[in-house]
Amino acid sequence: MKRIFYILTATTLLLAVGCKTETIVDVKIDSTVDSPEFVSTTFRFKNVKIEGDTLFANVEYSGGCGDHKFEMEPNGFLMKSLPPKQPLQIIHLSTVDHCRSMINEDLKFDISSFRGTPHGSTVLLLKNWTSDIIYSY
Repeated sequence: MKRIFYILTATTLLLAVGCKTETIVDVKIDSTVDSPEFVSTTFRFKNVKIEGDTLFANVEYSGGCGDHKFEMEPNGFLMKSLPPKQPLQIIHLSTVDHCRSMINEDLKFDISSFRGTPHGSTVLLLKNWTSDIIYSY
């Protein structure tokens, strides 16, 4: 009987020592501390052209101290016309930038996803640009 008691006691101790417990900690990361907040800011087109499947835009904006990035996105649905027309816009995003230098920057964007037909051409209607852009492929 003592032997069974010692075996059960030893088994219980081994199980208690051998068990691992996990503690789950909920960590909240404050994104405002590590990454700056980008807001939409103004810019001006100086030149726009297409070469192959790439749209090149020379832009000018005020700044010089903050981070700046540009994104291209559709500005509406593809218009079913001959040739089809795709409204687009380029968005200028910047952190708070109090500097007043005039910055000229050359941008390039892949526009192959804006083809309105498998072969031919699509008219790109770029917001705030003075004329339509013919994209032939």
